[in-house]
Amino acid sequence: MALITEHPFQGDGKPIIYLVATPIGNLGDMSSRAEEILKTADIIACEDTRVTSALLSLKDIKAKRLVSCYSQKEKEESIRLVQEVKERHLLLAFVSDAGTPGISDPGALLVKAAIEQGIPVSFVPGPTAFTSALIMSGFDTADFSFYGFLPVKKSARKDFLSNLKEREESLIFYEAPHRLKEALQDMKEIFGEERNVCLARELTKIHEEYTRGTLKEVYESESLTLLGEFVIVIEGFQKKDVEFNEEEIIKSAKRMIKDGKRKTEISKELAAIYKVPKNQIYKLIQDL
Repeated sequence: MALITEHPFQGDGKPIIYLVATPIGNLGDMSSRAEEILKTADIIACEDTRVTSALLSLKDIKAKRLVSCYSQKEKEESIRLVQEVKERHLLLAFVSDAGTPGISDPGALLVKAAIEQGIPVSFVPGPTAFTSALIMSGFDTADFSFYGFLPVKKSARKDFLSNLKEREESLIFYEAPHRLKEALQDMKEIFGEERNVCLARELTKIHEEYTRGTLKEVYESESLTLLGEFVIVIEGFQKKDVEFNEEEIIKSAKRMIKDGKRKTEISKELAAIYKVPKNQIYKLIQDL
């Protein structure tokens, strides 16, 4: 990709494409800016016209033109829409059924097509289910990975999860209710029964619910409600403290010295492994 610097709001405001976040449950979470963009848009593109029509009606927004751009046809529809926006100098707003477009929903291909055609793109932020669930999980929020929906096929799902077994950051997934128990069973088998998990459902709605515990406890819970889409947040892998063993430390230091490493460098590395001060390691190996 060639170097491009874009300023979406310089000029007369058209042509331009907005990705507009919509509520994930509570209508009060829709921003006034999002409503204004949808009111003024020449075209509103969406996943499902029925879902978006209902939202627009509740917000008393009359779309000038509403078109479908769902995931199976996103690539070809994105190219067509971007060309129309460019040729007719239009403002297009894209929304997914709920939440932030482009995050496990259509939208990313539209952005790509717009960039390739030199059409300015901007984002109207709003709710995202996975960030809400992560914040409420009680797990590490500074370091996390989001993977969207898990593979449907059991063998593919287990292979996928196996590659994440020792990842130390918080892990976030989406899952449908009819596959939740199978996913939890696979996670329990691969991550271990004692790994902590938080299940979030019905976010921002009146029946908002969080179920926290070990994978074993949550999987066996009789009160688990299998309704609505779930966000699964798994606590990262916790490394066990390595026992301080002088003989093993000296052996490791000798190997590292043989590899050409300095004692100060060795002290720093071994201190991180054994979780002790660097000078404690240095005193132990200084006569080697």
